Amino acid sequence: MNILKNKIDCILKKGNLSYCKIAKLINEYESSLISMIKGKRPFTENAINKVLPFLEVSREEFESWILADKYSKEVLKLAVQSKKNFPYKRKLILTINIDAILQEKGISRTVLSKEIKYGQSGLNQIITGKRTMPKSVLERLSKALGISQDTILSWIAADRYSLQILEAAYDLL
Repeated sequence: MNILKNKIDCILKKGNLSYCKIAKLINEYESSLISMIKGKRPFTENAINKVLPFLEVSREEFESWILADKYSKEVLKLAVQSKKNFPYKRKLILTINIDAILQEKGISRTVLSKEIKYGQSGLNQIITGKRTMPKSVLERLSKALGISQDTILSWIAADRYSLQILEAAYDLL
């Protein structure tokens, strides 16, 4: 999907602006801005902060556009459900759910790391949200735990974003 690009294009057209003008206003290379808009590279925090005043949208709305392009409707639906049903405020959904599955299976993170052939330290950092999860680890983790990749992605999204942003992204799809 190209929700982010379409929304930005519409705003630029109404404001009689171009990518070139916006790039100059936010002190960014036009090619870099276009790469971010097309989802080929992530928006930097700095770029988001600079572009929002020109787009005249909230951070939450802007982030929902990015999420709607990044995740499927199913992942966002699961993320919203996880966020609504999660009783803890200061714990990560990913961590709690993976640890619960490991406990059910009677295995440790160490055993899991050997099973998926990924370093224990790196896996712990991923499970505790200190490191992003590579696609290869997502695939192996999903298989080892017997759950879908969408479920794991939904836990990651629910940990990273507010319920408001997740619901707004879901509503765009």
